[in-house]
Amino acid sequence: MTAQDIEEVRNHSALAREFLTKGWEYLVAGDLHQASEKGWGAAAHMAKAVAIAQGWQYTRHSHFHRVMNQAGRLTSNARLPFLHGRAEILHINYYELKEDLDDGQIGEDLESAGEMLDILSPMTGLEQERA
Repeated sequence: MTAQDIEEVRNHSALAREFLTKGWEYLVAGDLHQASEKGWGAAAHMAKAVAIAQGWQYTRHSHFHRVMNQAGRLTSNARLPFLHGRAEILHINYYELKEDLDDGQIGEDLESAGEMLDILSPMTGLEQERA
């Protein structure tokens, strides 16, 4: 990775964690749409960090699926397909009416997003950098 790539990986990884934290804050405040979008943003930014670190393309929304599928194959983590789906549900929530959203489910989906970040984080190479 180039120095620019490393910086981009750091930035996307940091945004992923920041967005996940904001998602929880919005959930507590009762803003279910923003909680959902921040959870989705966390997943998308971590996928971008992984894509950059691994040399994979991620320039549009459909690449999220490709990155998640490639990450699943590399890690052999059976949870990634489920977590991938939960992240997509968070994104879909943006288009739903507030009364159709469930705060308990969104909380579970934010937990899933956090688990996904933890699984993908080693693929960024940032852990080796700190060691």
